[in-house]
Amino acid sequence: MIFCVFFYVYCDFIMRHFILDGHNILFKDPESKAVISTDPGRALNGLIVRCQRITSGKKKKCSILFDGAPPGNIVSNIPNVQVTFSYKRPADALIKSLIARSKNPRNLIVVSDDHEIQNFARAHSCEIQSVRRFLRDTLPSTTTDDSEKPFTDDLSIEEWLRLFKK
Repeated sequence: MIFCVFFYVYCDFIMRHFILDGHNILFKDPESKAVISTDPGRALNGLIVRCQRITSGKKKKCSILFDGAPPGNIVSNIPNVQVTFSYKRPADALIKSLIARSKNPRNLIVVSDDHEIQNFARAHSCEIQSVRRFLRDTLPSTTTDDSEKPFTDDLSIEEWLRLFKK
């Protein structure tokens, strides 16, 4: 009984760290998938802003790693949400490097459907979440029904940036 109480109190002090395979999530998320081909910057910003909900006011942080270079203005000043672009390297290599450098990989939650990343994370004692589970349980949809509503509420990127600088 005492161990259980200690365990739950201890877990409240642990900083959980989500490591997200950004493009892997974008192409499996119905909200992002509908926008990414026409406006990739908007799709990326939508994911980044949605990740703010899982870190805001909680002992959690989120690292989102994307392949390539940023497509225009990307929201980058959200507390506890770090956005990294791999440029010429694959994002998978950056994800593995982040896992390998972690002082406490048991606090990492790696979100990817890439089996190579999952196996690497598993070998380092990380928690693994499928993209589907992450989208369903941790990062639920921002729309209230099945219609294809824009998840940025028609705010421009400049307006989003101005909101997050406050």
